[in-house]
Amino acid sequence: MKRKLNITICLLFAFTYVFAQKTKVDTIEGIKGKLVFEIQDIPEGVVKKGHSKDAEKFGYRIPSLLVTDKGTTIAFTERRLGLHDHAQNDIVLKRSVNGGKTWGAEIVAIEDGMNSINDPLTVQLSDGRIMMMFARFPYGRHARNSGWIKMAEPGYDDPLVNVRTYITYSSDDGLTWSKPQDISKYVKPNHWLNANTPGAMIQLERGLHKGRIVTSLWGTVPVKDGKKVSRTWEIVSAWSDDLGKTWKRSATIEDPERGYPNECQIVEAANGNLIIISRNQGGEKKRKKSFSKDRGKTWSALETDPTLPSVACMGSIVKGPKKKNGSWDLYASFPSKDGRKNGQIAVSNDNGKSFSIKKIIKGSFAYSATQISANGKNLELLYEADKYKTLRFLVIPLIHLK
Repeated sequence: MKRKLNITICLLFAFTYVFAQKTKVDTIEGIKGKLVFEIQDIPEGVVKKGHSKDAEKFGYRIPSLLVTDKGTTIAFTERRLGLHDHAQNDIVLKRSVNGGKTWGAEIVAIEDGMNSINDPLTVQLSDGRIMMMFARFPYGRHARNSGWIKMAEPGYDDPLVNVRTYITYSSDDGLTWSKPQDISKYVKPNHWLNANTPGAMIQLERGLHKGRIVTSLWGTVPVKDGKKVSRTWEIVSAWSDDLGKTWKRSATIEDPERGYPNECQIVEAANGNLIIISRNQGGEKKRKKSFSKDRGKTWSALETDPTLPSVACMGSIVKGPKKKNGSWDLYASFPSKDGRKNGQIAVSNDNGKSFSIKKIIKGSFAYSATQISANGKNLELLYEADKYKTLRFLVIPLIHLK
């Protein structure tokens, strides 16, 4: 009897070990990513005023990534006088024409003096132009009270207190950018302080509204209780059917669960659904998710996804290349539930119903952006590393994410 029990225990142990080996997730050291942006001394001649007058370093945060139809990979980020969210930020970019092996010089895409330009959000359009959306925060204004910086105010018309949303275009593969156009009244509900999110927009590939540009946006809602002002968050989708000339937006997406949606990304599934994956602010350490069956006009109530464990942080989602049957997988990136570290690459083979974590980017890992390489064989990843000191770039073969 004792011998049978020992054999049973051994078999159980062996099964457990084999199962653990099969389900073990491969890791990559995050420090191995190619350095794209790094904190550096502010050059002589750069004007430093107000809050940033004593800044000594350029800080780089908040990534967006784009692979163009010319095969160029473009890495976008905010360049800050210091690391504060509102440190007279500019949006800058670097371009790579060899899949991220080497990067060109830093290019300033958008700057506005002491005002803060935040959250680059990009897509390449069917006519070849690149569109970028961003938010302009007036100097000294934030989506919350932060020391001497005061909370912005709802509305559109006062450039000193209102946060505005803009779009700009590049017709030369990211080298130069057009004069920004204010689209705030079309994409920002009037009770929001801001309407923006970093990362990627999409242009729909299938169906009645093929060619539609769609993005998800988050906004801060001020909540007043006497003299005290706190805040909550909401998200909407916004879309354009004429390459950005005019815009519409959805109603606020219902959120019955604990926590609030915040920075969010959108993706088109092969079955025609659109999916929003959102940061979960103040809720479970899992990401929130919503589906649209009518190309972005209406959305299901947000639910936390148990297959997307994560601390509150921006993340990314992108569709993969088409398979022989015309479908595609979805690829998401986000930090672990234990903090802004150990980035996770998750894959969905069921149109976003569930995800499986296939790769861990070990070490410091905060905001991230993903795209599929020009040859369709790799996942390209731009991520904040080294405790916000660098933005790094990794190329992960899709075959390693099976």
